[in-house]
Amino acid sequence: MGKILTYVGIALAVAAVLAGIIFSSNRTSSAVNKPPEAAILYNIDDYKKVDPALIGYTEVRQIKPAFRELYGMACDADDKIYVTGDEQLAIFDPAGDEISRIDLGHEAKCVTLSPDQLIYLGLNHTVAVLDRNGKALRSWVAESESAVITSVAAGERDVFVADAMNKVVLQYDPAGNLLRRIGEKDPESERPGFIIPSFYFDLAIDPDGFLWVVNPGLHTFENYTFEGKLRASWRKTAFDLEGFGGCCNPTHMAILPDGSFVTSEKGLVRVKIHDPTGQFRTVVAAPNQFAEGTVGLDLAVDSRGQILVLDPKTGMIRIFAKRSS
Repeated sequence: MGKILTYVGIALAVAAVLAGIIFSSNRTSSAVNKPPEAAILYNIDDYKKVDPALIGYTEVRQIKPAFRELYGMACDADDKIYVTGDEQLAIFDPAGDEISRIDLGHEAKCVTLSPDQLIYLGLNHTVAVLDRNGKALRSWVAESESAVITSVAAGERDVFVADAMNKVVLQYDPAGNLLRRIGEKDPESERPGFIIPSFYFDLAIDPDGFLWVVNPGLHTFENYTFEGKLRASWRKTAFDLEGFGGCCNPTHMAILPDGSFVTSEKGLVRVKIHDPTGQFRTVVAAPNQFAEGTVGLDLAVDSRGQILVLDPKTGMIRIFAKRSS
């Protein structure tokens, strides 16, 4: 995040002005059109303290893959865990034992599973598709060879690819044919497009079959139909638990079966849950549970409701379960 300077008073004033949540249906929220104050300097130390009563999860175990670098993670319907690191894909059973390892030849920054349990990987500017045993089925180069693929979501008939370099979501059919570009800047409607100051740009399909995309520079979640139309959005710019601060947060998300969002952040490193309209629900992991400088906390959810956090700093998959009442 760079050197942190102490202008707490200014930060609190900005947070107060920008605080609030916007949720719109079948229209573009006005909050999407106005970027947060990027030039304000702030101190986040006070926000690192979290009331234990607000932490609804506890860490129950860890898995340490044999990788030098960890990049992406996903869970399948049987709770097998897929992790990319170095230039390989490792698959673990629900107990945390490695059952398979596949050489990819390139770094895969993200991985996801389709409803029919095919494995989709983002390898720089290429999408690769494997069967559940790791056999290569097909691949295609994204629309531009300058693409940096940071997230892939696969539905029954559509594959969505987040291209952080070109600041666009690309929609393909399963064969790799480009259907449309989603979320581009549109001066006519005054939409700024996706604001991506660093290469963190995540997306996912919710239980109702709609696409959600994080617009990290605006601290906004944008909901699209499969025809590429903006359907709804919510945003909360704030350093407290209610929202997201810094240049580009959240960096990653996963969606729970009830439509709630699990989010992770950099700078002020934490994992939280917000309900489907963006209201803060609980903390999964507080800042003091992560090492200084932690970034890239990819997320997954298993069938038991456990939240899996990929922690590249410690080289571990950290698993959190809901605290008993």
